[in-house]
Amino acid sequence: MNESVTQFKPFSGVRVLDMSQGLAGPYAAQMLVMMGAEVLKVEPPQGDWGRVMGVAREGHSSLSVSANWGKRAICVDARKAEGKDILKQLVRDSDVVLESFRPGVLAKMDMSYPVLESVRPGIILGSISGFGSTGPHAKRPGSDSILQGSTGMAVMNETEDGVPKRVGMLAVDMIAGLYAGFALSAAIHEQKATGLGRHLDLSLLGSAAAFQAMPLIESHLQGGVRNKHVTVPSGNFATSDGMISVVCLRNEMFVALAQAVERPEWATDPRFADNESRQIHAEEVHRMLAEVFVQRTRADWIERLNKAGVLCGPLNSYQELQQDPQVRFLDLMPMVAHGAFGNIPMPRFPGADLQAEDLSTAPDLGQHTCELLREAGYSQSEIDTFLTSDVCIQAR
Repeated sequence: MNESVTQFKPFSGVRVLDMSQGLAGPYAAQMLVMMGAEVLKVEPPQGDWGRVMGVAREGHSSLSVSANWGKRAICVDARKAEGKDILKQLVRDSDVVLESFRPGVLAKMDMSYPVLESVRPGIILGSISGFGSTGPHAKRPGSDSILQGSTGMAVMNETEDGVPKRVGMLAVDMIAGLYAGFALSAAIHEQKATGLGRHLDLSLLGSAAAFQAMPLIESHLQGGVRNKHVTVPSGNFATSDGMISVVCLRNEMFVALAQAVERPEWATDPRFADNESRQIHAEEVHRMLAEVFVQRTRADWIERLNKAGVLCGPLNSYQELQQDPQVRFLDLMPMVAHGAFGNIPMPRFPGADLQAEDLSTAPDLGQHTCELLREAGYSQSEIDTFLTSDVCIQAR
């Protein structure tokens, strides 16, 4: 292993108790893993529901694998008094607790922030909910699809005929995880400097709104009338053998585009004199480009447009992305081994020295239960009792 791999671990020595499920919370904790934190994945007997989302095999899914790499897992039934006591014992040795229960559930578990703070002074609690912990919608269940719809994201992504459409991945969950990871990082910095903890209350609603600041402001300035094209031309076009994306951000780029597609007269056409004029004639501009682009191959157009300084690129599938020369040169998607799935592509974590190949794989449900109970100070006889009474589960 290269010596530099172990150098940048700013959260080395930080322990995180990750009681969250799905993607948003677990991915926030995954960010901390990649920066050197130790993360304990706490799950109920039925497991994190993310384990059965999408392609699932042997208790793992693409979701659970991507968000739980390098964590150790303990399975505890917090409905039982002994289970609650075990969680509090784990809190005593932790710096951060992360949860994604509906508002009020943590208090019913006798693990509200004041309780956690009394158990471990200076603890950081990160809570991620659908709509926030207070307010008229606080008790509503929230999911990625629901939040894409209610925050305008589906309308922003509408089809050409005006039908709202969700982004085809768990975008809001991932966005919330990124915001939560950043907020937790800041709180850990404060905790190290002052010894103080705090309760961070984040939501999918707030995260999706913050992520869409630019289109929200633009909608306000336009009185709610949506401008489909911020800049023209901008869009996806068919070539003779595939699709390309083309964007002109400045007038000079449109002039260069006109030269590259061998239509120099477009550059002097008053209808296309500036972006405002091209927006008025957007359909015509895009129609003319579509007629031109289909006459040559994708590779030919990308070479021509890049040479002219016009923003363009291929519309790749994930398989094509993995084979992209730049991706391969930077080794951005190394194949890593996972017991249930074999070798899988695991994108590198930006800005981190630690990567998936440096860490243990995503754990099975309760894979490290006995190990973590011993570390928490429980005797073997106590552990045996927990297992036989189903307070805890150890993976077999």
